[in-house]
Amino acid sequence: MNVYFMRHGETDWNTIKRLQGRTDIPLNQNGIDLAAKTSKAVHESGIVFDKILTSPLIRAKKTAELMNVYSKAPLSEDSRIIEFCFGDGEGHTFEEIKTNDRFINLRNWFFAPENYHAEMGAESYEDFFGRLDDFLTTVRQLEKELPAEKAENYNLLIVCHGGVVRGLLKQMLEWSVNDFAKTKIPNCGLNLCKLTNGIFSLEYTAKIFA
Repeated sequence: MNVYFMRHGETDWNTIKRLQGRTDIPLNQNGIDLAAKTSKAVHESGIVFDKILTSPLIRAKKTAELMNVYSKAPLSEDSRIIEFCFGDGEGHTFEEIKTNDRFINLRNWFFAPENYHAEMGAESYEDFFGRLDDFLTTVRQLEKELPAEKAENYNLLIVCHGGVVRGLLKQMLEWSVNDFAKTKIPNCGLNLCKLTNGIFSLEYTAKIFA
């Protein structure tokens, strides 16, 4: 089974480098255009999605809808792939987080993740990776339920967020938490892992189709 997963299109908070987390910010016009161009380019490359799962946040849902223009696949929300909750850090710029010692622990999430611990309303790694593991159990179950001849070419698309894409890569490929933090995740960059008999293998990350 082909498991594609991607970050949503651009938002205004992305452009000014403001931490979004669970804050429900919509796509800006460039984000809409980028998702539409990505959808068209993916379609022209010959990829048709059989199923799409999206985070419930509006920036992901709109991206998922645009990615589904050509495939017209069943599309549903899954709260387990909502973005990491950054608590009181949400709404602050990355410059504030890097320079204000009030956010020193949140800074660790990005630059020294082995030292991160949950505080100020932020999510714990235990909860974050736990819900992603639960989600991946569902993905593995989908592969098991597909007939063998269909599973090989079945295309699942997951539309989510930068933090979740990093987390999925870590859990799928058993990366360390440090590898998780270093991964660059562009808006609408597509990632692909093959799932064979419950085992994930990486094909590519952050591929730009638009």
